[in-house]
Amino acid sequence: MSRRSWLLYTVMVGLFTIYLFFIGHWDFFSYYLRIMVMVLFFIMALRSYFKVKHLPRRGPRKRWRYRLSLLLYTVLSAYFGLAVLAAWSGYFYDGKPVRLQFPLKDGVYYTGHGGNATVINYHNAYPPQAFALDIVRLNRFGTRAAGLAPDEWERFVIYGDVIYSPCTGKVTEAKDGLKQMVPFEMGEKTQEYRKKHAAGNHVIIRCQGVDILMAHMIPGSVAVKKGEPVEVGDPIGKVGNSGNTSEPHLHIHAERDGKGVPMTFEDRFLKRNSLMFSE
Repeated sequence: MSRRSWLLYTVMVGLFTIYLFFIGHWDFFSYYLRIMVMVLFFIMALRSYFKVKHLPRRGPRKRWRYRLSLLLYTVLSAYFGLAVLAAWSGYFYDGKPVRLQFPLKDGVYYTGHGGNATVINYHNAYPPQAFALDIVRLNRFGTRAAGLAPDEWERFVIYGDVIYSPCTGKVTEAKDGLKQMVPFEMGEKTQEYRKKHAAGNHVIIRCQGVDILMAHMIPGSVAVKKGEPVEVGDPIGKVGNSGNTSEPHLHIHAERDGKGVPMTFEDRFLKRNSLMFSE
């Protein structure tokens, strides 16, 4: 290896690490790993530099393996670089956001899907949900559940958390009574049911000229009715796993005339991997 090939290799691995930093679902393993991976990369890059700094700047140009490795590192660096830019673009938005109060309390909450790019928010591909958020809660180990893919609702930290109205307005829709789905159960009949009742037990509040949808609540927990006025901070339901959802979480999005509207909470625009420390 020459210093040039080492540099291209390090750039490639660095961009891949940054890509994972942006798009990884760190709540599956531990949010703390997100920081540790970046720190470990810089440590390893520094250590490897001292091992190769004595090598020649260039390798043997006529050796096809050397030239192929340089080409491969360059192509992969370009690919991961573009992916990082795509993820970074999701941190910005146009237009005026609707300013809301965060609808959950007493925990550390993690944004699994969020932002203005499909690479960090799959909802972004659907205009009404362009800025939708999927939110879970983290335990002290930085994970969202006891286990990687448990099949019991209660093993998810957020399950049963009270959802509070994020604004003052009027309830335009309130659905209750739909059954909850077993986490990660994706049989054919189950998928049909999920699609038919995508939002599950949910509440829609009209405020600030937009409709705020909060979905996937526990059956029997919806605490408001259609037509009722609500004040910011009023309890409206509890986080569950009803509708088109693979695991307990809160889905929330703002919509106006069939188009998604960006939301801010305490003046923060949440993206994938954003944390909210809510009291």
